[in-house]
Parts: sequence; C-alpha cells; structure tokens
Amino acid sequence: MKNYFRFFALFFFLVSADQFFKFVFSDKSTCNKNIAWSISIAPGFFYFFWIAIFFILIYFFLKSQSRLEKTAFVLIFSGGIANMLDRIARGCVVDYIDLKFWPVFNLADIYITIGVILFFLNIIKSKCRKACPKRNIVSGGRHISF
Repeated sequence: MKNYFRFFALFFFLVSADQFFKFVFSDKSTCNKNIAWSISIAPGFFYFFWIAIFFILIYFFLKSQSRLEKTAFVLIFSGGIANMLDRIARGCVVDYIDLKFWPVFNLADIYITIGVILFFLNIIKSKCRKACPKRNIVSGGRHISF
C-alpha cells in the first residue's frame, strides 16, 4: 500500500484541483449533459460503459509494473471521477475552458487526454524496447547503451 501513496495523493490533488477551478469559473461555465465533444448518448448505456471502464482501469492499474503507465491510469481515472462527481452533484459536467475553435472543456478532460497519450507512449516505448536490439556505442572509451 505504501507504494500507492503517491498515486492516491496525485489522484486526490487532481480531482480537487478540477473541482476548485469548476467552482472558481462557475460564472463562465457551461453545463454539458453529453459526453466528450458534446456527443449525446443514452444515460443507461453511459453509466454501464463508465462503470465497466472504471473497473478495467483499476485492474490494469494494479497489474501494471510501469510507473508511467500507472501515472497515465491515475490521470484518466482522476478526470473520469471528477466529471462523474459533476454528473452526480449537478446533473451535468461543468465545462469552462473555451478556446472558441474547439468544444468547451475542463481540466478533467485535459487529465484524460494526457493520460491516454501517456498510456500509448508507454505502449510504443515498451514495444520498441522489445523489438529494437540494444546497440552499444563506444564514446571516448565509454560504452553507451540505448
């Protein structure tokens, strides 16, 4: 459990930061009852899908040996929980970042996006390590492996 303290602390910090900024920018926010990019979906399907993803993320988080991958899961999980708190408390997700050329979003959406990017970068990194043979380069009498 000691190994997970940093991840739990990160999770609580991220969710708290998201909720704080939603409160600060509440006068300039929009209430989004849909999912990403304002896509409409039946509530029953949405909650079933969300709960399934919740348990899948927990399973893969606990199974993962990579710190980068665990961080990615914490980011995705934090964003999902922060937005779910909005749905439960307000009946919608509070979005407040409006770039004018993109749908309005919030900090939790950024967490999810960064988490997914980190997750895929970790996959690419691990596949490259397995597929790419290690090469040694002699530089000034020192061997450099990469």
